Amino acid sequence: MYRRPMRALPVIAAALLVCSAVVGATGSLSESGAGEPTTVADRGDPAPAALPPTVAQTNDSVPDDQQITVLDVPPGSVERWSVEQQYVDLGPALGLSTNATTDRLRTLAVVERVEAANTTEERRNRLETALADLETRVDELDRRQTAAVTAYGQGEISSRELLVVLVRVSIAAEELNDRQSRIEVLAADTRGFDIDRGQLGSISNRLSAFTGPVRSHAEAVLQGEADAHRFYLATGPESVTVSTILDDAYLREVYRGDLRNGAGDAIELEVALDIVSTSYPVIWNSTREQTQVFGGGETYPVRIAHSRGDLTAFVDSNARVVYAEHQRRPLSSIVADQRVQGIGGGVRLVVNQTYPGGPAQIRVVDDVTGEPVDATISLAVGTGDAIRLGTTDDAGTLWALSPYRPYTVTAETRGGSVNATVDPGTPPRVRDVQPDDSNDTATPNETRIVPAGTDIYHR
Repeated sequence: MYRRPMRALPVIAAALLVCSAVVGATGSLSESGAGEPTTVADRGDPAPAALPPTVAQTNDSVPDDQQITVLDVPPGSVERWSVEQQYVDLGPALGLSTNATTDRLRTLAVVERVEAANTTEERRNRLETALADLETRVDELDRRQTAAVTAYGQGEISSRELLVVLVRVSIAAEELNDRQSRIEVLAADTRGFDIDRGQLGSISNRLSAFTGPVRSHAEAVLQGEADAHRFYLATGPESVTVSTILDDAYLREVYRGDLRNGAGDAIELEVALDIVSTSYPVIWNSTREQTQVFGGGETYPVRIAHSRGDLTAFVDSNARVVYAEHQRRPLSSIVADQRVQGIGGGVRLVVNQTYPGGPAQIRVVDDVTGEPVDATISLAVGTGDAIRLGTTDDAGTLWALSPYRPYTVTAETRGGSVNATVDPGTPPRVRDVQPDDSNDTATPNETRIVPAGTDIYHR
């Protein structure tokens, strides 16, 4: 899933340093020049109350049954967060390329070792060893990601370093999936070797949870194949949320290692569907173009293309909860549950807010005519310094990622400036509960059951 071929590292005339804008949990938001990016740690203390507004505010509540639920770090468990702009960085880019090459060579070595066996029995033994090693590598990916999440939460590494690790894990997962496919082909050509397709399905499904649209774009940014871009990161115990806004879409990935058991037996595919329908009732009850559930042992990915985007939810067969998700949502489909506005200098600033790490729509219009107004938008967390986000488009709109703390948006126009102070809100979180049988009221659609061992990377 979200797999693309590895690309050659672009030629960079000079080493480029990361130049980052970080929203830290203490409420600071600053520009940093060449050198080390600013990183501010959060230790999980309760979020402070919103700052007293300097302008009139209105809050328009949106019914819960319109909000698409999201997997997230549990409330009160966020250890650290940031919204940081990432640029191409020669060091990580070279490291990503080197790691990918190393993993690819290891795969080729595995294939060559099996093919070089002198007897059928030796070939079978080497295949068994290759499968066992593959499972070990998948476990190592999980531990590597968890270690990085822990280090970030304790302030030992920066946001950029955590993002680099997440990308490296994603690249390694893609290569391991390719290795699994090659082992499957070798097994099919080996007399008397009965491969466990459920085991293969479990490996592939677990690997797919480490890849996703946010990491894919982060890789492109770090390797200089995409422009500088802002990413939201939040971590808790064994948990990480990463999101971004790309073109006209909101992308989100979450991995909850604290929910994954990984020791359960296979479950009926319909059970995985029930768990997802309970976790994402708005998606399940909307117009669904296609639903796919991929068979497996420990992990069951359920992919839904629906009228407001697409979702891949990863179900743990033992805990029977969703432990990871990938979501893509067109910005036009976003329902803002909070509206804050300020009026001044003849213009009206409106912030349609969702939740921390979610998209916030910032719009500036003429207070009398309602016509769009060109404005420069900046954002400050708490009493921290403001940072320039950009300018409004032809519709007077700019989309931004919401910080984890209360923040102030300022719009500067020819007639002056106006601001609005925004509370970040609360995500409509997926509940960590098992499903019941009372929610199966979905709109009919095509539901596809995909057998165990099916490669979902290329779908």
